[in-house]
Amino acid sequence: MNETKQTREPSPQSSPPTTPISPHLAAVWGAFLHEGLMLNNNRSSRLLEVWGNGCIELISTLCDFIPAIWKQVQPYWYGPQGFPGVFEYEVVSILGEQLGTYLLENDGNLPPKNEIQQMIAELVVTFFSLGGSHEIPSDQTPQTHRLINLHDRFTERLTQLEGGHS
Repeated sequence: MNETKQTREPSPQSSPPTTPISPHLAAVWGAFLHEGLMLNNNRSSRLLEVWGNGCIELISTLCDFIPAIWKQVQPYWYGPQGFPGVFEYEVVSILGEQLGTYLLENDGNLPPKNEIQQMIAELVVTFFSLGGSHEIPSDQTPQTHRLINLHDRFTERLTQLEGGHS
């Protein structure tokens, strides 16, 4: 009934290697996933009841998503645009909250992996789109141009999903 581990299969498309997330940052993000997940005592009791596999297993399962968050944020992490807010509050904790709500509404089951990837992508893109203009500098590299175009496509898709015109 409940997924306790997410399997990681290599993508059929080749993608550039990513820098591993530091253990310290992974621990901080795990704490913020937990904070977003539990929100308050009434919610945490209900979550653990519908989950049915114990608190450590729930937190461990959610921490399995940290590499997916890292993969989505990495192009921005090293970019010149800076951070428009606090990533841990506005992305990681919100993801925990969304996953907790999903668990409560779906008898303790997690969303499919592709839905979790979409949740992460939407949160990351929304967070960085709040940072203002993504002007293309005259000395940009092709990789930077590709990332800016990717960001613009994500932003357009989010607008479409929200019912806007784009």
